[in-house]
Amino acid sequence: MQNWLHFIKDYPHEFTIQYPPRRAYFMQHFRASKQEGLFNQEKELLLYLHIPFCESKCYYCNFAVDVRNKESVFEAYTEALCKEIVSYEDVLHPEVQIKGIDIGGGTPTRLPIPLLQKVLQQLTPFIENAKKQHLFPLSIETTPNIAANELDKLQMLLDYGVERVSMGIQSFNVTNLADVNRSLHIRKNEEAVANIRKVGFKRFNADLIFGLPQQSIIDWQYDIERIIELAPDSITTYDCLYRGKGRALTRKTKSLPSIEKYGAMYDLAYQLLTEAGYYAPYGSVNYSKYPDETGTSAYFEGRLLDGAAYLGLGNYSSNQIDDYWYFNTYKVDAYIEQVMKGESVIGDFYRLPAAELYAKYLLYSFNYGFLDEMRFQKRFGHSLGEVFADSLQVALDNGWMVQDGTRWRLVEGQFKNMNYLRSLFYSKQAKQWLMGLGKSLVN
Repeated sequence: MQNWLHFIKDYPHEFTIQYPPRRAYFMQHFRASKQEGLFNQEKELLLYLHIPFCESKCYYCNFAVDVRNKESVFEAYTEALCKEIVSYEDVLHPEVQIKGIDIGGGTPTRLPIPLLQKVLQQLTPFIENAKKQHLFPLSIETTPNIAANELDKLQMLLDYGVERVSMGIQSFNVTNLADVNRSLHIRKNEEAVANIRKVGFKRFNADLIFGLPQQSIIDWQYDIERIIELAPDSITTYDCLYRGKGRALTRKTKSLPSIEKYGAMYDLAYQLLTEAGYYAPYGSVNYSKYPDETGTSAYFEGRLLDGAAYLGLGNYSSNQIDDYWYFNTYKVDAYIEQVMKGESVIGDFYRLPAAELYAKYLLYSFNYGFLDEMRFQKRFGHSLGEVFADSLQVALDNGWMVQDGTRWRLVEGQFKNMNYLRSLFYSKQAKQWLMGLGKSLVN
């Protein structure tokens, strides 16, 4: 354990909310033969639709996005996506409970109105199903640029059943946005929020990022104060990730923010947002005006907190059920071709042992500032306190966490040690693999 903690100190940016530690780790150890029909017997499901199109690719992004602005590509992708939805008619039958639906990307609202309507029409029976399970089950992502300029599109979304909109503001600082290739969205925030409010969605979420290149504590305080003025129903504060080669930001940033700076930024946001009437357990990156809500979508609550099975549709969407985790085809054009030919779109496919499933689930749970014994027991059939007795004891001994009933929660002021906390729940095999890479790691 001491060797491991020293390793974390040397490579602090490795330990983010994302697991596995590298894509190569799962590829080397857990690739499995592809299987169809895994969801056929499932009684409860979460549903995710990926629409990959963006106006530009932000440097911090490692999602599967496509920046082409071609009507023909939009149309072909929409047709393929709708056809993939239909192909799951044996899975998505009326007896299955749809616990939440997210439409993400990319920027799904980049699609023209008629194409978005087509997708939402295809989803109508599942939206009605999900309304029986949650107050606002369907969530979609947009940008300030789109929300400010396309009021008619927002109205159409509401008319077709979208009840929650999440908008990525990320920062109000012109320089910080330009540094990560988000200049298109500068100075659109007020008009965008006004339009979202005018339409009347049940919930409106806004995203901010801290730890951006050159972002100071003063910059971050300004961002928090501005978002409070706009008063969304919920606020998500992501810590900017630099791990891995998939982000342009990793290559472009010479000096990474220290872990202590991340902690100071988180603590400042927590103080200002809670003082402004937003609720969150300490350590959670999700804040809500409503004390009985997490601030996240129904889909993310089910996926991150409950570890529920989720079905992903669209290129490079992820799927998880039982001990299987897999992705659809990555490239947009290949995805379209395979769907239209009636071929399987299953791409990278893994079967994970229990230790890897535990790690993925628990790191996601830290998004909410705690680990929940009851949810862990329900998901895996084992006691969190017993499976991770040594790791939890290290967290307790160092004052990073405290046991509170059936939860282990982050101690206030300890977000600066999240890299240590996250690492405690890595599998033994993942720890050995990472330490074997040593100095070859690229932050």
